Amino acid sequence: MNTKRKSLKTYGKVILCFLLSISLNLSFSSKTYASSINSDYNSFVMAPLEKIKDWNEFKNQLTTLKNNGVYALTTDIWWGDVEGNGDNEFDWSYYKKYADTVRDSGLKWVPILSTHKCGENVGDPANIPLPSWLWSKDTTENMQFKDESGNFNNESLSPWWSGTTKQYDELYASFASNFSNYKDIIVKIYLSGGAAGELRFPSYNSKTYPKRGKLQCYSQAAEKDFQNEMKHKYSTIALLNNAWGTTLPSFDEITPPTDGDNFFINGYKSKYGEDFLTWYQGVLSRHLGSIAAKAHKNFDSVFNVRIGAKIAGIHWLMNSPTMPHAAEYSAGYYNYSTLLDQFKISDLDLTFTCLEMDDSKINTNPYYSAPKSLVIEVATLASSKGIKHYGENGLPICNNNQSYQNLGEMLFNYKFSGFALLRLSNIVDSNGNATPEMKPFKDTLIMKPVPVNFTVNDVNTTSNENMYITGDRWEMSNWTTGLYPLQLKNNNGKFEGTTYLGAGTTYQFKAIKKDSTGNITWESGNNKSYTVPYSGGSYTWNLNN
Repeated sequence: MNTKRKSLKTYGKVILCFLLSISLNLSFSSKTYASSINSDYNSFVMAPLEKIKDWNEFKNQLTTLKNNGVYALTTDIWWGDVEGNGDNEFDWSYYKKYADTVRDSGLKWVPILSTHKCGENVGDPANIPLPSWLWSKDTTENMQFKDESGNFNNESLSPWWSGTTKQYDELYASFASNFSNYKDIIVKIYLSGGAAGELRFPSYNSKTYPKRGKLQCYSQAAEKDFQNEMKHKYSTIALLNNAWGTTLPSFDEITPPTDGDNFFINGYKSKYGEDFLTWYQGVLSRHLGSIAAKAHKNFDSVFNVRIGAKIAGIHWLMNSPTMPHAAEYSAGYYNYSTLLDQFKISDLDLTFTCLEMDDSKINTNPYYSAPKSLVIEVATLASSKGIKHYGENGLPICNNNQSYQNLGEMLFNYKFSGFALLRLSNIVDSNGNATPEMKPFKDTLIMKPVPVNFTVNDVNTTSNENMYITGDRWEMSNWTTGLYPLQLKNNNGKFEGTTYLGAGTTYQFKAIKKDSTGNITWESGNNKSYTVPYSGGSYTWNLNN
């Protein structure tokens, strides 16, 4: 067995034992572990982007997913395919055969109504543009995005075009009519909100990472909308000039930033910058509200399932010393809290990406990347607002053990309701056989951890001392380092706590005491092996010292 495979076997389940792991030789944290794992948590797998050519091969792959505990398959339904022949000329035959194959495999199905272009982003193996007849409906200036340099983008319809919502409404209505007989397998429906199916402006692509990308609001329709928004806010140009410190003669002179780099270095904190970025994100929020209303109108009475949309994990430049958060702001993410408010208002579930990443490049030029911090921020906001949220990996994991550790920590400690793996070919080959990556995926993200309760009695301690449990896991005659402490709550000298461990896995546990000065004492209690039952378990120590 090579080193990588051995590492996976040794550590594959360890990440589930104690979430938010912290090394004892550094410090103990006051953070607590997850008190519960969402009962509705499920694991999904993303289907290939390109069309299926061998249906028997595909069926075998799906059967393998089902046999390994995967709940559902998520599938892009490309607008450019189903309505490619003409306006309101729909052809759903391919996707009906697709749905039949999913049903025969025993999996559930999550269709993504992909009103965006395929072929512009990392990992896109196909080129599927929007329906060509669309562009005869109006001018490019009205229908497409236009960036700081005057370049147009046709990855998705511009939210400033008056016909965008109508086109989506027609697509949604046709889908509901044609797939009402598949409601037994459809468990959720996703809406594409913009580029790459994400609610964002097409500010970046694979060629521009890790740069900030470009603002996308320089079309005539966009500039007019910005002017009208400022007129509505300030009512007179005098009030606007007073707030901005400008001398504009009229609202018609208002423009988006004329020098994007200078704006993100020097101007985004000004009142003008605040107004501009608030409006820019607000365009996304209104767009989400509009398409969500059409989706609920067409889907709720037919399918009675949750509807979701995705926010991209734009994690680079977060910690940039010259233009922090510029990549997020260029994509339209200025204030995650208010953006999530629209998800709540629109009764939508949220999906967020990049859960497999960590903050290792937070101070590294040119990345200044903090994906883990971003995931925690967004997931915590979603929980506080009562928004169901789901996770995805941003890039293929490629059997990386650290990535699975990061996934486990995020999913089971920040109340995610599910996870979709990018992508099917990573865990099942073309012959329908599970690849080596199926094991860490299954061990980490499908086999749900179970609650394990710890109690330590008869401890001679004072109220300002803390009790911890640490554990080692036995695997292949090797020991993994037991540096995953769980802090127990002091209840009149009786210490109690709950964490979640991988069922059927054997651990050694030992109690540790830390006093107010930080000194650590290893108690003389039990440290024998315990195998966690599939129903969970309870362990008690009676210690005296």
